[in-house]
Amino acid sequence: MQNLTQLHYFWLVAQEGSFARAAELAHITQPALSNAIKSLEQRLGFLLFERSERPIRLTSEAQAILRQVEATLREAHNLDQTLENLSTGDYGHIRAGMTAVFSTSLGGPILAEWHNAHPDVTLELIIGETTDLIGAMRDSDLDLIVGDTRDLRYDVDDLDMTALPPIPGGAFCRVGHPILNLRHPTAADLARYRFAGTHFPDAIVRAFARFLGRKDGDLSPVISIDSHNIAAVRDAVAESDLILLTTSGTVRNALALGVLKQIPIDLGIDGEWAVAKRRGRVLHSATDTLINKIVEIARREHDQRLAPYVQKLVPSRHER
Repeated sequence: MQNLTQLHYFWLVAQEGSFARAAELAHITQPALSNAIKSLEQRLGFLLFERSERPIRLTSEAQAILRQVEATLREAHNLDQTLENLSTGDYGHIRAGMTAVFSTSLGGPILAEWHNAHPDVTLELIIGETTDLIGAMRDSDLDLIVGDTRDLRYDVDDLDMTALPPIPGGAFCRVGHPILNLRHPTAADLARYRFAGTHFPDAIVRAFARFLGRKDGDLSPVISIDSHNIAAVRDAVAESDLILLTTSGTVRNALALGVLKQIPIDLGIDGEWAVAKRRGRVLHSATDTLINKIVEIARREHDQRLAPYVQKLVPSRHER
């Protein structure tokens, strides 16, 4: 039986093409990782890497065993997770990833309702771009992700995905913004202003540029303020003539409070997301209920059945 830790180090070097990067990911020193690889090579009776190459290349023998090593590590992880599920019962930890827009739009109600059903299971939520989240999930740093489907179309044969209902995108501005004086604003009216948003996929940026009537070859930036921090761009829009491009869910409470207004124009661009997890990987038993809750909340948002929580905080006229 081979040492699973050494096999893991071998897999990291194979993935990264670098002993230094693999050691960093393994949280050990590079000499310690190199010694572990040399020990494994001695036990196997052949070299695993062509060390004179940059990036480091696998030998033919290493290429022959790489897929089996990956399968062995995956099954070892599955066994560990199964044993943890059996021993902890309702306890445990889940790591999920979401894009900034989706997490701001629907993350609050999802986490609140799921936590109420699983109060003893801790959850770590990581915010990032879809491509980065996929990589983290493949490295087993995340158990599941919610990513933009436009970035989940390729190289996903190892993933199980559940599509979520589309959510219309919109343009939002401060109360008193000049564009609100127009009853039926056009794309040309919109194009007179600057925009704020959150790291959109290239397909969305190109589609919006076409909507504005930009010609091919126009290299001027479409988004002036671009940040994963929705709260920052939302506040910037509330205090300037910037126009925020997002889904209504991200500004649900600002709209209810009258801080922001939606511009009456159809952008023709929807938010499209899907839940993804690694195929064949055993996860915490509460993971499926989290996925179900994500789907449920997304459907409620699509059907316009998700009320702003500020309505519970601001007394109605009958209560005053």
